[in-house]
Amino acid sequence: MSYLNFPIAMSLLVLLAACSRAPNNEGTTNQRVSEAEQRRVLAEESGLFQPVVVRELLDCQSSADMTVHCGYKNPEDLVALPGGKYLVVSEMAEFLTDAPGTLSLLNLDSGEREPLTVAWSPPASPRGDATCPAPDSAAFSPHGIDLTRLVDGTLQLLVVNHGKRESVEFFEVTQSDENWQLAWQGCAIPPGDPFINDVAALEDGGFLVTHMWDKATAFDEVARKLLSAEPTGWVYEWRREQGFNKVPGSDDLMPNGIAVSGDNTKIYVNIYIGNKTIKIDRSSGKREGEFTVQQPDNITVDDEGNLWVASHKNDPIAQTCALVTEGPCLLPYEVIKADPETMQAEVFLSQDGAPMGYATVALKVGDRLFMGSAHGDRVVSSPAH
Repeated sequence: MSYLNFPIAMSLLVLLAACSRAPNNEGTTNQRVSEAEQRRVLAEESGLFQPVVVRELLDCQSSADMTVHCGYKNPEDLVALPGGKYLVVSEMAEFLTDAPGTLSLLNLDSGEREPLTVAWSPPASPRGDATCPAPDSAAFSPHGIDLTRLVDGTLQLLVVNHGKRESVEFFEVTQSDENWQLAWQGCAIPPGDPFINDVAALEDGGFLVTHMWDKATAFDEVARKLLSAEPTGWVYEWRREQGFNKVPGSDDLMPNGIAVSGDNTKIYVNIYIGNKTIKIDRSSGKREGEFTVQQPDNITVDDEGNLWVASHKNDPIAQTCALVTEGPCLLPYEVIKADPETMQAEVFLSQDGAPMGYATVALKVGDRLFMGSAHGDRVVSSPAH
């Protein structure tokens, strides 16, 4: 049975109280403040440690065991391009704000950030839902990303977009004169009131996407459901012919990161508030295993099939990065490595302090492990052995 640990439960109880508003003189409730502001106020009132700007880290110096790559704004998710010389970086807006973000590159030879050009012209033959309109490119707000080589040879990047809508955007990835570029190829919008997080591409052109909770639901109601261990979200599978269908067995407490096995038969889903990573058989919907991990964010699969999970070690409600206006947010994290067959997991890395905290993704490329964060100015890398 899913359960919440005591500190999280207490934080949610405080949030419920903090979100309650007394009626004003006219007998109506005051306007609800934004969800991001609710979290900031709760964090400040919690009495728990809150990260702040650390001036001595702003020069982006590497440590003895971690290399620092600066110049980013909230590099929440990472994928490796063919050839192993570049990463695509999803630079996300602050969580719950839906503000514009961008996609960029990390040059692994130079260690520097590079821009990634996007052509937004509508394609002649869209790859997504034929009825899905082009996004407002100025409002583009990327979150989770995934890259795959389709059966027709196309290299495709899928991106969760929060900019004025909840959608999955399709991009064709090409290279000319050693320069990478993207061309928008279409989109798909989940039904109902989606609030999506991460996407896993399928080789046949479909995808899987995590739905955290209904977006219009007030955050205090979301907190109530989480406190009561009521599932708030699930996984959708999208196919061009069938559209969106809920994956059986995927209902849980805030599904977050998602990945698929190399043969596309197994689905791995991080259940953030449920503190676990689960494995679902794609054909039957049966849960075939799980392992315990605190607040798992993104999950990646390396060339050997191993699972890599970024795990947050902070209070998810009452500790935030709101006071960190530049540099890294130093909330503690772990990187978990797991066997996809046995679902046996081990702590590969535990980090509490400089040069980066609050890792949201861990991606193995060659003999290095690259980590990004949903709050901060850097990607870091360390030995993957």
